Amino acid sequence: MQEFINKSFFILLLFTFLFGVMFYDMIDRQLGFSYTDEICVLLVLILYIAKVYKSPKWEFNRTFLIFIGIITFYLIYSIAIGSNVIQGILMDFFIQAKPYISFFCVLALKPELNVNQKKIIRQTVLVFGFYLLLVGFISFGFNDGLVKVLFGHESRFATAATILSLLYLYCGDYTKIDKFVFVLLLSIGLLSGRAKLFGFLAMCVLMLLYMNDSFKMKLNTKNTFFLLLAIALTAFVARDKIQLYFIEGGLGNTRATEDLYARMALYYFSVSVFMEYIPFGSGFASYATYASGVYYSPIYDKLYMNNLYGLTKADPKFISDTYYPALAQFGVVGVVLFFLFWGHLAYKGIKAYSKDCRQEVIISFMIIVFFLIECTSDSTITHNRGIFLMMLLGMIFSDIQKKQTMKEELAKQKVDENGKDSTR
Repeated sequence: MQEFINKSFFILLLFTFLFGVMFYDMIDRQLGFSYTDEICVLLVLILYIAKVYKSPKWEFNRTFLIFIGIITFYLIYSIAIGSNVIQGILMDFFIQAKPYISFFCVLALKPELNVNQKKIIRQTVLVFGFYLLLVGFISFGFNDGLVKVLFGHESRFATAATILSLLYLYCGDYTKIDKFVFVLLLSIGLLSGRAKLFGFLAMCVLMLLYMNDSFKMKLNTKNTFFLLLAIALTAFVARDKIQLYFIEGGLGNTRATEDLYARMALYYFSVSVFMEYIPFGSGFASYATYASGVYYSPIYDKLYMNNLYGLTKADPKFISDTYYPALAQFGVVGVVLFFLFWGHLAYKGIKAYSKDCRQEVIISFMIIVFFLIECTSDSTITHNRGIFLMMLLGMIFSDIQKKQTMKEELAKQKVDENGKDSTR
């Protein structure tokens, strides 16, 4: 069964990369088809169910079951309080569940890529690296309309570069050349001019340089200084966005562009939603999500947001333009659970950090940092590229688990052999 999973997942990974990342927006623009990520999530889920069905004891991932319990509770809660129409609630339920289903299913599947498969992926990544570089130079040097045709928006171009670089680093041997190519691929995204990518690139370079052979995963003065330096550098790069979103507030800012104005308004009014719906929030499809725009949420009328550009019923194009305000749907409890999830992964990475797992742990930290930064001004986590990164994150933690299990078995075997030698 595992061999079938490995082959199937390799094909699915390439399919998701090609049609769920690189050509997703072009397919959507030309054919009006935007369900590639949903198909990929469904296929991963089917593969997971098949594995569970074939297993002797129907082994389920315990954390996955906890997640299913939590999101089912929020579904029932949303229906009970009437957060929106049933169609909207169900749509948002699946959209919000997609990234976590992808992560937990891949984690449980434990797929392995062989040497040849990793080589194919690296070569594919390099081809698309040149493709992005060409598109970037043409778009941001001569005709900015090209990037919108191929990627929909500059931010998606930057995210595509991020995925290319992380996938290459994962499939490589973590040599100096691999690290150098990773930085080059990630740097292509700088052509987009997105401030978030500058901060993310700085964090990644610091991790690659600092977390070397002599690095020890422990709390000391040196590591604390590095962490503070990384945070300060990221904050400096993103200082304009921090000023706009969190200091100047959501209304009446004459410096804000149309999308920034809507985004700041979502942050501003999310406080009211948090305060009114304690502790479980306003429910699915009620605030700052795609479904809350398609099935226009009554909260926007209630808070007089229905006349703000990009947030109106007739034109809600910026209504899901960020993610952190959408946590108001899940209340204080949801915020705690969201950051607990990422904190738990970071803690597992810290515990697993060693020479054998350094590559996996560092890439997992990069993905966690990426999402924490990205959620400030985009809902990438619930979109096609976010789904791919969650699949990659599931693979990484699966690799970490396998390496830890192997290490424990070798240690146990060594103890048993020593015990046998002492009795002779």
